[in-house]
Amino acid sequence: MSHDDDRGALPDASPEGLERLLSGREAEAWAPGRWNELRVLAVGGMQRHDLPAGTRIRWGRLALAALPGKYREEPSLHSVVEAARVRAYLIREFGPDDTDPARDLAALRADVVRNLSMSLETAARLAGEWQALPREQVLRLRRVKNLLSTLRPVLPLLEDGDSSVEELRAWLELAPRLP
Repeated sequence: MSHDDDRGALPDASPEGLERLLSGREAEAWAPGRWNELRVLAVGGMQRHDLPAGTRIRWGRLALAALPGKYREEPSLHSVVEAARVRAYLIREFGPDDTDPARDLAALRADVVRNLSMSLETAARLAGEWQALPREQVLRLRRVKNLLSTLRPVLPLLEDGDSSVEELRAWLELAPRLP
């Protein structure tokens, strides 16, 4: 069986085997569906409370590693949202760690804000009139809301007093008014 189709199970469904597979060249030929299969498997492993914390974190990193392949043909904000959800889960479950890119809370916050695609002022103005907006603008506001929602689980971990945290809190207060 070639790895450019999506038939069959992943060759070795252990974290060790998958990490080994991803470090080689074989996975480069995978179709997006195969990468999604890896992501689904890895998210499931990450959420298994019967596994040790270190193993669950490894599964989370595998889920993150699958996203560029899943979205290789059409990079989009969906990849950013999925990555932010995985990272927020890891941070909430295992705590922030600025030495681990998967659990770096400041980096997650910065990535989300950088990908919002509009200013807070613009979003606030549009939120009040979104029902009258063209479909594309409504979808853009919806994408902003989806991205912001990824940070709700880690909101209690954000430190007060930092201006970027205050801006983020303002965004999160606006989110319920978005479509």
